[in-house]
Amino acid sequence: MERVYLDLKARILAGTYPPGTRLEAAQLAKSLASSATPVRDALYRLSGERIIESWHQEGFRQPLLSEADLVDLYWWTGALLLLALKGRTPRSDLPGGLVDLATHPSYPEGIESLFRTIAIGSSNGELRASIINCVERSMTIRTLEARVDGVASDALTSMADDYRFGRWSALRSKITRFHRRRASHAGRVAAEIRRRSEPLDNIRRI
Repeated sequence: MERVYLDLKARILAGTYPPGTRLEAAQLAKSLASSATPVRDALYRLSGERIIESWHQEGFRQPLLSEADLVDLYWWTGALLLLALKGRTPRSDLPGGLVDLATHPSYPEGIESLFRTIAIGSSNGELRASIINCVERSMTIRTLEARVDGVASDALTSMADDYRFGRWSALRSKITRFHRRRASHAGRVAAEIRRRSEPLDNIRRI
C-alpha cells in the first residue's frame, strides 16, 4: 500500500497527468501493477493532503488551479516560510558559508530544495509539515512560473545565496518579494494551466 501511495504521488507531483484529469483507481491500478483497493486508499490519502481534488462526489482529479487558488497558495507559503525563519540571526563565529545547500539545474528542483530546507530547519513540527505540503502542492506549477516570469530563476539564486550565508533579514525580505511577484503573475500561470488541460466537460480519464 505504501509503495502504491509513493509511486502515485511521485507521478502526480511530476505532472504526469494534465490538470483536470480524472484519476480512476481501476485504470491507475494497471499502470501501478496493483489492485484497485490500495490505489483507492492512496487517492483518498492524497486528497486529504490536498495534492489531488475530490471532485463533485464523482471521484478524484488532478487539481485545476484558478488565479485565486494560486494567489492564496502563494501568500500562505510565503507566510509559513517567514514563520520558519523568524528569530534567526547571523552567527558571528561563522563568517563564511553556513549551509551546504544542494544546487539543482532546474528552477522547480531548486525551489523545492530551498523551501524544504527552510522547513526542516524549523523546530515546530506542524510548521514543517505545513510548509512541505505547500511545497508539494506547488511542484506542478513551478515550470509554468519560470515560463511566464523570466527573472524567477534569478530570484531563487539570490534567496539560496542568502540562506547559505545566513543572511536571514535579507532572505525574509526576498521571500516576501518573491511571493508577492508570484501572486502578481498568478493570472498568467493559471492561463498556462488551462492551456494544458482539456475542457471540464470532457475530462480525460486515467
